[in-house]
Amino acid sequence: MVRDDERDEDEREDASERDDETDAADPSDAPDKGGDEDAEDEAAKHGDDGVTDKDDDETPKDDDTPKDEKGGGDDGDANGDASKGTDKDDTDDRPVAAAPGGAGSPPPSDRKAAAWGRPLARLDAAWTKWEGWLCAVVLLLEIVVLSLWVALKGLSTPVDSGSNAGIVFRALFGANVLGLAAFLAVRKKPKRIQRPVTVIAVLAGMLLAKSWGNVGVQWSSNLLNWYQQASSLTLLGGLRGVGTRLTLLLALLGGSLATANGKHITIDLVTRFLKPTARLPVVIVGWLGAAVICASASWGFFDYISIEQFEANADATAGEKVGKVVDGIGEDWFIARKQIGLDFRTLPHVMKGEPYAEWLGGKEWNEWLDSSGFVERYGREKIDQLKMSEDIKRSPIVVVPERGEPRGELINAANLVFPIGLLIIAIRFVLLSLLAISGHSSVDPEAHVEGSDIQRKHEESIEEIEHEGEEEQA
Repeated sequence: MVRDDERDEDEREDASERDDETDAADPSDAPDKGGDEDAEDEAAKHGDDGVTDKDDDETPKDDDTPKDEKGGGDDGDANGDASKGTDKDDTDDRPVAAAPGGAGSPPPSDRKAAAWGRPLARLDAAWTKWEGWLCAVVLLLEIVVLSLWVALKGLSTPVDSGSNAGIVFRALFGANVLGLAAFLAVRKKPKRIQRPVTVIAVLAGMLLAKSWGNVGVQWSSNLLNWYQQASSLTLLGGLRGVGTRLTLLLALLGGSLATANGKHITIDLVTRFLKPTARLPVVIVGWLGAAVICASASWGFFDYISIEQFEANADATAGEKVGKVVDGIGEDWFIARKQIGLDFRTLPHVMKGEPYAEWLGGKEWNEWLDSSGFVERYGREKIDQLKMSEDIKRSPIVVVPERGEPRGELINAANLVFPIGLLIIAIRFVLLSLLAISGHSSVDPEAHVEGSDIQRKHEESIEEIEHEGEEEQA
């Protein structure tokens, strides 16, 4: 209470002094400029005293401090100056508060990458780039194969077959073709013309589907049957078999790329709460364990395929099984090359609409057997048994002595994508571990959320290597 009385008295004295100074200054006797200068002096004086209307206005409304404790006296001046300085700092130089990190988000390690890991980083970057292009090619091939399968299946289905596949495909195909043609024809016209014309063309393409329901049925059916029964695709199970194998290959390539970028499936409940120094060995052990599991699964698949599909002895050694598979792949490669040669001779006949099974006569077949390397591989006696009389027609598909037509022959070799893909992923884990040990990749569990931290590390390493190479050349 004593302090409050002292503050009230100081405030009254200060107010009295201001009133005296105001009365002494007569604005009518001084020019405007002088009045302005006096006003500035008064403002400066009051600003030094820490008592201004601005300070009072900027005082928070929810402050419970009485007004008489904020304006006057020495203590009030000091508090006013302090409040003013605080407001300025808050508005101008207020530091940006960092987001609080979680318990499992320690700061990333800034250790320098080791020089011995640079060749591995370069290898990994080139490998990843190559796999990326391979993924794009496989995906494009799969789209083409599946689209061709759907198109030929739809076009080869007549209207009176009891299936609506032909009508549906023709409706969609006609709508797309006529709609696109109409849009291109009026693309320079206003929107009010483009839209109705395009819509009418699309509807017309759908409504006209039944009118050409039997067009191209024979041609597309002949082409589809050739693909399925007497072409290189027959060795892989037809168009559907090719699509299935491409899907499996794409999945394994995606797994390899995910492993290279550190985006594979992980259980990081423990590693998130470890310090960076302790996290590295734990993560490395996990990656190497995953590599061992993938390598073991790879050998398990390979062992099964070599026994069941390449007829290797179950009690044979690993080297003997590998040799048996290599011999089988060599046989498959020979058959595939000869079938591709027949396909190039068959394609012109099929595109002209000739039945695929009627162009190859006995004379042409016998001549092809003698000149295609079958005699050198299987012997004259076995090849003579495959020859036919000259007046007989046959399908243009390879025949293997003592085995017959090799339908699905390449499926066995295509199944090797499982062990090979798992082995590649195992190698990826080992390479990723070496890159982490050398400091060229990160083991931060949040790296995949913030962006490809591993990829960034690789790019930085490659840029550093290229920069050093340029300096050496200079």
